[in-house]
Amino acid sequence: MEENNKEKKGQSVRVLALVLGILAVFVVFGAQLVNWQLVHGAQYRAQADSTNIYTVKKDASRGEILDANGVSLAVNETGYKVVFNNLYVPKGSLNATILQLVALFESRNEEWIDNFPIVVDENGNFAFKQDDGDGTVDSAISLLKSDYRLQQYATAEECINLMASDQWYDCEGYSNSDKRSILAVRYNMAKTGYNNENKYTFAEGISNEMVAIVSENSQKMPGVSVETYSERKYANGSLATNIVGYIGAIDPDTYEEKKDTGDYQLDSKIGIEGIEAALEDKLVGHRGEQLVEVTPNGTIVSETEKTPATSGNTVYLTIDARLQKIALDALKENVEAAQKEESYGSQCTGSVVVLDVNDFSVLCAQSYPNYDLDKYMNDPQYREDLLLNKDGQNAMWNRCFWQGYPIGSAMKPAVALAALQEGVIDTSTQFRCGYTYYNADMPDFHPLCMGTHGYLNVIEALTVSCNIFFYDTGYNLGIDNMNLYQRKLGLGELTGVEIYESDGTLAGPDEKEDWYGGDTIMAAIGQSDNLITPVQLATYAATIANNGTRLRTHVVDKITDYSRQTVLEETKPEVVEENIFDQEVLETVKGAMRNVVTSPSGTGYYSYGSYEIPIAAKTGTAQTYLPNSNEYDVDNITLIAYAPYDDPQIAIGIIMEHGGKSVYAANVAKAIMDGYFHPETMPEVE
Repeated sequence: MEENNKEKKGQSVRVLALVLGILAVFVVFGAQLVNWQLVHGAQYRAQADSTNIYTVKKDASRGEILDANGVSLAVNETGYKVVFNNLYVPKGSLNATILQLVALFESRNEEWIDNFPIVVDENGNFAFKQDDGDGTVDSAISLLKSDYRLQQYATAEECINLMASDQWYDCEGYSNSDKRSILAVRYNMAKTGYNNENKYTFAEGISNEMVAIVSENSQKMPGVSVETYSERKYANGSLATNIVGYIGAIDPDTYEEKKDTGDYQLDSKIGIEGIEAALEDKLVGHRGEQLVEVTPNGTIVSETEKTPATSGNTVYLTIDARLQKIALDALKENVEAAQKEESYGSQCTGSVVVLDVNDFSVLCAQSYPNYDLDKYMNDPQYREDLLLNKDGQNAMWNRCFWQGYPIGSAMKPAVALAALQEGVIDTSTQFRCGYTYYNADMPDFHPLCMGTHGYLNVIEALTVSCNIFFYDTGYNLGIDNMNLYQRKLGLGELTGVEIYESDGTLAGPDEKEDWYGGDTIMAAIGQSDNLITPVQLATYAATIANNGTRLRTHVVDKITDYSRQTVLEETKPEVVEENIFDQEVLETVKGAMRNVVTSPSGTGYYSYGSYEIPIAAKTGTAQTYLPNSNEYDVDNITLIAYAPYDDPQIAIGIIMEHGGKSVYAANVAKAIMDGYFHPETMPEVE
């Protein structure tokens, strides 16, 4: 009984102690509430009121570029990048964090973004980088000096001393190597607008191993994190490089123009050439915004999405990647064959453009030598070699759309059409070809023909490509009328294609102040100052095939949303010129172009006489000259063609610069037509 009383007494003591403990907690908590709300309430309210809200931009995916069948040309893949977020970097820790991160990357030979034009030389001293010859490094050095208000004669040491001072980046106590690493990052941060609202990308395209390493060390490097981003990939990178183009760093002037859109910052990528540049406003995504509330001591109070990021639109091109592949392979084979055969002069290059006669969409536009876009974007040495043209092949030059060439006798159908339409000649008009040309108005000028053809009319002259007939026809037609119809056919004119193109050159008084009759007759056979682009050549052929109606040449089929589900824009045929020629005039010239390949005397008979697909064509051989010389170089070989003759579907323009022999152009044309008219034989491109 006594033991039970003791046990009950002990329990009462424990309950009392527990109650007193709970009361003590409430007393302390109540006292703290009084302290918070009454004693320091005003202070804490003021502190809460002083939090800052920052708008942080969120990246958006760039729109993709596909061929007409949805084959990938420029697409996005998920990549990883390391970024600094200034809102999370403790005050005074940035330099140390940079060194930690640089050490992690360099210990594993991983690249980080380093555009700083000052290095530590083998003696441990600061020195400016050596320029590669393109002026890029020298410009960067000059800009750095201007940014810090230093004289242009300032040394690398003087630049470093100023930047490392407490006036700027406060890293004087570090070794030269560490100092250089800190300043390389801090300077690039400043250039790209790093602040509370804009993150800084330290490295991108990092390996999975580096992702893990940085993530593991993130607690030691506050403000540094790994993020995913859309990395541009040029699938099938050697196809359609001249159309697709590529992206690169935005330049300061362009940034100033576009910054108010909110879609760009100073380290953004932007379209540089091709469709990437021409449709930048369609491809660029719209960046999202996140509101981040931060207290004065740097504590993140809240993060709220304000507007989501919106991906850019998808662009479908009119080209067929399979046809591009056929054209590239055929050009490579025939250009290299011509290069092996040439024993003097310039090396051969080749370009071909194929249009759909029904709407003038570009089905194929390929040149050779060319380059690989994906390799260009990811291999620094390959990119440098291309930019400096170390192999002398000018692979990056857009021959299909930028380069004008003398086209020789491929000009003759245009002159025949103009002369027939103007009534200067008719189908019964004959001129005598005796190999040497005589004109009483030009007693001292006697250009030659490639043969002695006797009396012949326009159909026969086109079939055998008689120069003498077209000397007389061009002289009687006059250069003004000649130029008028050439432009209507798309020669010496912008074709309207969406990407940048040259308008070429039409020989005439506008190009040469002292113009003579001899200049006119040479222009009539495609010589003189005529410089025609391959896309103009194809447009010219398509206009003839389309019965004298020229449509706007285009390479964009449609634009959809990023998901490819909703069509936002679609290209419709657009008439540029129509009713240029009477139907009888057209039928005369088209019939003559058919004779070129069916008549045993035709200049295209050897190549196409037994070809299964009925085509109409005109071949051309243009004289060229060695640079800065009056000596002949290897001839250009040109071809215009359309097929089938009785129901035209495609038109082709080919220029084999310094090709020497017409067989090379013929081989390319037949390879393309074989593929187009027998699609089951075309290669698979994914």
